[in-house]
Amino acid sequence: MREDYNFVIKITTNCPAHCKCCVNRKKAFENKNENNTVFNISYFEKLCSIINQIGGKYICFSGGEPTMVSNIEAYMKIAHSYGLKTRINTNGWDITAEKLDLWLSLGLEQIVLSVYSLDAENIDNVRGSSVLLERLLKSAKVIKEFKEKRDFIFIVQTVVMKDNYTELPQILEFAINNNANLMWPSYMEDAINLPGVRMEKEDINILKSNIIPKMKDIVNKYIFEEEKKKDIIYNLNEYYKNEFDGYIYHNENYECHWTQRHLTFYPNGTIYPCPAHEYFYSKCERKIDYNSIDVPQVLSILNQDTKDLQQYCKYCPQGIFQDIRIS
Repeated sequence: MREDYNFVIKITTNCPAHCKCCVNRKKAFENKNENNTVFNISYFEKLCSIINQIGGKYICFSGGEPTMVSNIEAYMKIAHSYGLKTRINTNGWDITAEKLDLWLSLGLEQIVLSVYSLDAENIDNVRGSSVLLERLLKSAKVIKEFKEKRDFIFIVQTVVMKDNYTELPQILEFAINNNANLMWPSYMEDAINLPGVRMEKEDINILKSNIIPKMKDIVNKYIFEEEKKKDIIYNLNEYYKNEFDGYIYHNENYECHWTQRHLTFYPNGTIYPCPAHEYFYSKCERKIDYNSIDVPQVLSILNQDTKDLQQYCKYCPQGIFQDIRIS
């Protein structure tokens, strides 16, 4: 039995944003005659029971945008009742002091705030809604205030795209000034299928020669512990250290650390055995009937032979970027 499982539950596929990097993912689930809007709460409880039985320790609430689920606290209470800690991935749409206080009391351990831009015009460009910036800043303020008195992990995550990579220094400074523990820069989503989103060689050269040095200046300005500073600078030097022709990131013998430890569950019974579907349009999904879901079914999907996924693995950018450990 493994205890390092990573279970992500797409509690809703609704989202106020229309991010360029999510185009294929949204296409896969929109305009279908099936219940795929909000995760049925009784099915969710079944999943929590199964995850507990197979040794899982936590689940991640994702979406869509999970804070749009009006009774998300009920889901958190269920997870807590099965001894599961929780993480939430959010764009900051609806985080208030009252809600965050309750979520933390219900076992919320990590908040991952997606920050793709801090510029009103550009956030409208990359996320399809300028309203998101106001919501993001309000949520960050609430999280920062709670970080000063409560114990939880705060992570600023960004997807690096052609339209936002020049903002990375500002996003790093934002993360530091808002008491984030980590910054997660992820390679552009759907790089192989979304040429309008992905960075080209010219962009990568600018990032390496201009943007990374600016990020180092931010580190030198705010980080005073020499070992921590050294670690961050090392990780920054690793970004785009290698060139990837044709957006092929791994060879055919690539051993992914997510193999047989990750599942993503969607409201309609679609299950992905790896998080790679977040980054490129693949056919690695499985289907399950939540009415009859049980431990053997979940273990069967979790432990399946993933050799048939290798044709997609080479395009998966997982592991290209290392996180920036701020505190």
